Amino acid sequence: MSLSDLGVMALFAGLMLAGCGVVFFWQEGRGIFCLWRSMGARQKQFKLRKFENVSPQENQALEVVLETCSRYQREKLFCEEGLRFLPDTLRLISQVAAIYYPDEKAPMEKARIGNVLSAFLEVNRQILEMLEIPGLERLTQFRLREVMPGFQGNKINSGPSLVPAFFTVRALWVQWMLFVGESAIKIYGEHRADEIPDPETLLDEMDQLQDELDPSLPDEVREVVETSRKNILFSLKPLPWAEVKSLYISLAENIARVWYPQSSAPLYEVRVYDLLKSGYLEWAGNLSRKPVLNKMLGLRLSYITGAREMAAPFAESKLFDWAKKYQMGRAAKWSKTIFKTLQKKQPAILFRDVAMGVIKEGGKRWLILYLHGKIAEETNKLYTVMPDSNVTKGSR
Repeated sequence: MSLSDLGVMALFAGLMLAGCGVVFFWQEGRGIFCLWRSMGARQKQFKLRKFENVSPQENQALEVVLETCSRYQREKLFCEEGLRFLPDTLRLISQVAAIYYPDEKAPMEKARIGNVLSAFLEVNRQILEMLEIPGLERLTQFRLREVMPGFQGNKINSGPSLVPAFFTVRALWVQWMLFVGESAIKIYGEHRADEIPDPETLLDEMDQLQDELDPSLPDEVREVVETSRKNILFSLKPLPWAEVKSLYISLAENIARVWYPQSSAPLYEVRVYDLLKSGYLEWAGNLSRKPVLNKMLGLRLSYITGAREMAAPFAESKLFDWAKKYQMGRAAKWSKTIFKTLQKKQPAILFRDVAMGVIKEGGKRWLILYLHGKIAEETNKLYTVMPDSNVTKGSR
């Protein structure tokens, strides 16, 4: 073979490699371009709404959302403790809520239950619609730990190159804030008279709430879930939502650690695409179909969270002692059994006040247990998806 033949073959091989590289980066680049274009179009819609005939509160809320998104486009998304997904999301919602309810100590709790559940379904629909963007599925086949600064595991890249991954996370984060901001404005911008349902009707419907069937889980995961669940079942005091939130985060992290025991941050081992397609928002939104809750859709969140205000008289009447005796973890036990026991022991009690207190605390405990089971089920699914080819359980 002559030198000229070798030269032609080398040139041909080089052209093939260059062509493959162009195709590869074109596919990734196209996905990033389409994602950013979608994000830009949604931001433009927000800006245009400011020039429409909107209320001063809505105008201010639009400014807050746009400024938040603008800040995330130019600043680092990660800090030393990681991606502040939940805190930053709640901060934006709180800022919007405070615009519409400036005199409230807890403005976020002014949201109506039905509106919140509808927002979950709408945001879920928007995310699934976003995933139809050409090239986005391929672009999001990386794990969160790959874009975490200083994370040991990000040296092993199982998805696209790091530069597209960082651009993708930034665009997705801004899109998420736009989804959340739009929902928050819709939720807190609604004003109508409060409707208080009849306590006797709600107390009767409490009996229709059933304990959810235990999902099929591996033994290691089931042990984690049962240990966490006992913290709810055997609590002898009202459960504040701040404590419940910490319990849920710990539950998810411990389940992730079962599948990634060697990881220093198991929650960040999730693939971005799998996280976007997960069913958390959908089943949370579908809670509106449950007994009792579907009669309370017009009530504000403060109606449920306000159960802590009933703690003092409940404690004095030994309600929580009786709740322990009658297995407080079962929602039905919290309705008629607890109420009738209390009514028999103290016949002079005010029916409406105590009945509503039982409904609040009983409904809240059922909801906490229901969410606990669903979070466990969905988190286990999320972290048992097909692993990387070079990763196996026990060495992840």
